[in-house]
Amino acid sequence: MPGLGERSHLPAAAVVVTLLAFAGAWFAPGAARPAIAVIAISAAAAAGPLAAAAVGLGALALPVPWSVRAALVAVAVANGLIHAQRRRKSRELASRTFTDRLTGLRNYDYFAEALRAELARVRRYGGCVTLVLLDLDRFKAFNDARGHAAGNRLLHAVGQAIAHEKRDADIAARFGGEEFAVLVPGRTADGVIVAERMRRAIADLTPAPTSRRDFSPPISASAGIATFPVDARAPQELFELADQALYEAKRRGRDQVVEAAELIEPPLRLHA
Repeated sequence: MPGLGERSHLPAAAVVVTLLAFAGAWFAPGAARPAIAVIAISAAAAAGPLAAAAVGLGALALPVPWSVRAALVAVAVANGLIHAQRRRKSRELASRTFTDRLTGLRNYDYFAEALRAELARVRRYGGCVTLVLLDLDRFKAFNDARGHAAGNRLLHAVGQAIAHEKRDADIAARFGGEEFAVLVPGRTADGVIVAERMRRAIADLTPAPTSRRDFSPPISASAGIATFPVDARAPQELFELADQALYEAKRRGRDQVVEAAELIEPPLRLHA
């Protein structure tokens, strides 16, 4: 995700500053040693609570009065806990920022960045990555028949079903409304397997009729699949082909999976 590269250098820099400051505390004039030791402990906290604790224990060996040593240890422990709590809250905030609150899946921003990274990986190391676009069939009719609250409960259940059926390496996101996307590292066949599992799981969510006059349609989903770089050579083309395959699945009667390969002339498609 954005910024991870920059943040990954912080612990190493903090360790360097810690070592320099801690060494300086030994050679500095006596009156300056506690202040320099505090700098070392503060820098160590940025590298993690264990580093802060280690420096705090090292402070016991500094040539300063025992009362000062005890205070330095207390500062080290407190700083380590504070920084650990801040990092935990930062991770939680980042997770919420890239998560769709209704379904629990990733959102569009996270998915777009993950797609960029996956395409870069494939370009550099080879292989394939498959995009699966899923769309609930007749969702508006379901909303009209059952109400928006029921529609939201259905979207949540669909999100849970998708999360359950995807593989650990797959990335699933809600694009908005009743449309979902899944990034499947692998060939078209891998994407088809994942899409079919999700399609069947979504069909199983069909609720029992609430009355004899309940004419709400059964729950189902259509899916379109395209693979990079077999079907498409650019991100936009990949989305367009998967979307065309999704539209074809709807046209054929819904509740099915269609591959972009079925819509592409053989000379224009790379060998899978």
